[in-house]
Amino acid sequence: MAKFESVDEVHQKRKELSDEYEGKLPEYLENYFDEEENKIRKDEFFRQRHQNKYKYTSEEKGKFIEEQDEKFWEENEFEIVKKKKTVRDEIDLKYEEPLRNEEILEEEVGLSEETKKILIAICEHDLYLFAIRYFAHYLKKPSSKLHTFLYKTIIREFSKSRKKGFKIAVAAPRSNAKTSIVSCIFPLWCIVYNKKNFIIITSDTAGQASDYLSDIKRELEFNALLLRDFPHIIGKGPTWKIDEIITNNHIKVLALGTGSKIRGRKFGVYRPDLLIFDDLENSDMVRSESDREFIRFQWFDKDVIHAGGEEGTCTDMLAVGTILGKDALLSAMIDPAQYPDWKGYRFQAVINFSDSDLWGEWENLYKDRFDENRQETALKFFEEHKEEMLKDTEVLWPEGDPYYGLMINKISNFSSFNSEKQNQPLDPSKILILHEELRFENFVTNPRILEILRNPANPRYGALDPSLGKKAGSGDYSCISTIVRDLKTGLLLVIHIDLKRRKVDDQIEAILKSHARFKYTLFTIETNAFQLVVADNLRKISKRQGLYVPIKEIDNFRDKKLRFESIVPLMKDGTIIFDSNLYNTNQQYRLGIEQITTFTGEGDRHDDAFDAVEMSVRIASERQFKRRTKQNR
Repeated sequence: MAKFESVDEVHQKRKELSDEYEGKLPEYLENYFDEEENKIRKDEFFRQRHQNKYKYTSEEKGKFIEEQDEKFWEENEFEIVKKKKTVRDEIDLKYEEPLRNEEILEEEVGLSEETKKILIAICEHDLYLFAIRYFAHYLKKPSSKLHTFLYKTIIREFSKSRKKGFKIAVAAPRSNAKTSIVSCIFPLWCIVYNKKNFIIITSDTAGQASDYLSDIKRELEFNALLLRDFPHIIGKGPTWKIDEIITNNHIKVLALGTGSKIRGRKFGVYRPDLLIFDDLENSDMVRSESDREFIRFQWFDKDVIHAGGEEGTCTDMLAVGTILGKDALLSAMIDPAQYPDWKGYRFQAVINFSDSDLWGEWENLYKDRFDENRQETALKFFEEHKEEMLKDTEVLWPEGDPYYGLMINKISNFSSFNSEKQNQPLDPSKILILHEELRFENFVTNPRILEILRNPANPRYGALDPSLGKKAGSGDYSCISTIVRDLKTGLLLVIHIDLKRRKVDDQIEAILKSHARFKYTLFTIETNAFQLVVADNLRKISKRQGLYVPIKEIDNFRDKKLRFESIVPLMKDGTIIFDSNLYNTNQQYRLGIEQITTFTGEGDRHDDAFDAVEMSVRIASERQFKRRTKQNR
């Protein structure tokens, strides 16, 4: 359309078109005419303002302002009065904390005093009963294996006739309600039953530790059941600060941040007799080498460890948290080689992963950028195949941290999942080979790869890293890897990774199935210790079935990390190739790649895939294998 010169022109054109559209313009035309009219009015406004700027003299402008001021004050009269200050005897509370556990009081109205005393006495010797009786508002979901472990471990230690305190470190997944038990319920149990005299709660910052103490204070003030059963203890004590309290039964609880002085502190004649460490480090501390060294070697080793009293007194130390890095203090505390006088435990959110390939399809749906409702689509797919996708899976806390949510965490940020949920943080500087350093090709669509796979002259090699699985679905993984060697180029194609927890008989059955499918030129089995039984049984069964698997036994006495390092150059230069199609669609293949790309040689829990691939490559190398370089890419 032509450019409009005035608002009238816009109105005229709007009317003409409106008549053509029978009085109702389309929305986009209405918007167009509105914008044009606004542009013209805006231009006219600024044009007029510019003209007025030079139209009047400064004297005229000043006179106009004075007249307007006089007119304003004639029409608007005010009197500003300062409000009188009133001093009240009592300050009205804006918020009053409600009492907790009142419903249990109502349920126990008919109980006799004798019965109540029995219940109080029972809870003194059972932390779990104490927790579910007095803190039902915290424990709204069934206990996990972690929670049960904490309850039982604390009770077991307190039940002993001891001359020495315990030192226990627990690595637990994030968001698994560990703090509610360790930094709230446990100290309150010690307070109301007079089990400790001086408790120190330490976290990565003093503010965080004070938050934990605030929870304790609220329970002491507003827990109705505690108020009834322990009236002589409950309520504000003589000292009631943000970071320090002294209860009515003369027990001190102190909140400190990591790095604060602990050694030498006293409460009257008492040294600290319970030290609770809840998430001592944060991500910034773990990333900084100087912070790590100070926290561990200067503060923890020289200050904290010596915080207790003389020989024969029981100073208990309980540390819980999530391992944020391989060099984190908690990682060292659960390692008996570094802290032999500590008992260390590691818990993982996922205990057993699914072997179902449907998770690969689900991931593709969840990450489909062209589907606006991809999360709903993926959830629907999961609900339709829930039984198969959850088969043989096991999580630490099904009700509070279910498998489906954990898989979302895993595909969203694998590194974070390993650290926050599995307590296996990845240190890229120590990993032998990173995922991005592997060579991937699509074995289904790549013509060059297909030519290699279809050539019957190219030998196929297999290897088993066995496990002593007494029952399926538990214990360590066993892994069968299969590679094809291209006789022309020397390339090694990893065409199959079968990674499962299974019994010995099932491992043999899996080898026979793989041999029937791939026709191995040679198959190798590690025969250290019990694994020799697997090789012997495989020979007998394969002969009985007429399959005759060509077996080569290997004794792996060489250091595992050195063995794995021997094939890393072949992975980095592209001689060993992995299948991108299987990685995206086959759960076992993906788990195998994850084991390979997270291996450090320092306390790795699973290295079965790396072991099997290394053995496959080794027997292929012994048959005039010729290494290639980056020209293969």
